[in-house]
Amino acid sequence: MFSELVVAYLFLGGAGAGACVVLGLLECANIGRYGVLTARTRRAGNARSCGQGRSRSAGSSPAAAPRDPRPWHCRVSAPFAVPHELMSRAWPAALVLLGAGALCLAADLGRPERVLALYLAPHFSVMTVGAWALFGAMALATFFAVASNADFGALPLAAVLAAAVAAVAAGLVTAAYTGLLLSTLPSVLAFDTALVPVLFTLSSLSCGVAVVVAMASFVGSRHPFGHALRNLVRIDGVLILAEAASLAVFALWLASAPGTQAAAAGLTQGRLAVPFWMLLVAIGLIVPLMVERRYPAGDYRVKGLWIAACVLLGGAALRLCVTGLAAFDVTQMPELAFGLAAMN
Repeated sequence: MFSELVVAYLFLGGAGAGACVVLGLLECANIGRYGVLTARTRRAGNARSCGQGRSRSAGSSPAAAPRDPRPWHCRVSAPFAVPHELMSRAWPAALVLLGAGALCLAADLGRPERVLALYLAPHFSVMTVGAWALFGAMALATFFAVASNADFGALPLAAVLAAAVAAVAAGLVTAAYTGLLLSTLPSVLAFDTALVPVLFTLSSLSCGVAVVVAMASFVGSRHPFGHALRNLVRIDGVLILAEAASLAVFALWLASAPGTQAAAAGLTQGRLAVPFWMLLVAIGLIVPLMVERRYPAGDYRVKGLWIAACVLLGGAALRLCVTGLAAFDVTQMPELAFGLAAMN
């Protein structure tokens, strides 16, 4: 029912949207780099401008410590202070993912006028909202990719903050839209649950963190920012646990809801069992949790790449498994209904 291009679009668009959310939040935490840092300190990272902690006068007690002399943006961003080099690499990666997803969607639609119809449609629908959200996410990713890699001097902090917040919003809508689009299809009973958009959104956010961690593995100045990277993977651990819980509830719902028992059997025991158990559950959920417990201890690069590869593979497997449930729907294949009746 769903082509490979659709599955690729759901994965690439979701991963790119999740990266927009994560990077937009990091932009808010590191907002001062566009207005305070010079070109030289941008290339070196934020540490030289913001410093690495409070300075105390000699002989002063902790209770009488002086006020933190760093600017407000440095104090707020301390838990998620990342080097400028990381942002200059991660934003283009997010843009490539979004652009590749858009190309897959356009190739699946077949004709350019069908793509334009999504933006010119006079009526409100989930698809039109998702199309505009994808366009907005790509536009904002382009802005930050250019701003991070070109020296325009100081940028208005209010404008950068507004663009970062807009990137977070556009990314969230795009991430949720792919799942909402499936859940609004009345012809597939396995999609008729709010768990589908929840799963896709959590997976997209986790894939977004994976993109940032992967890019951090290629940044030479990543070592002084281990605290920020550790916080990111801790957040990803929470996202993975939430995704695993949602996936378990989704599988139980499939096994108990009317008309979806065949889909549940196909997912856990049938032809989708290998990608479900091996790629999604084992590699996409369990392995990242185990590796993230030791991150960033030891080799940053190897662990970061392992986390990113496993999370992204799990995200692709999730889209493959969920869309594959359509092949087991009794409304699409009536013979399945007779088979279930015979079993009962």
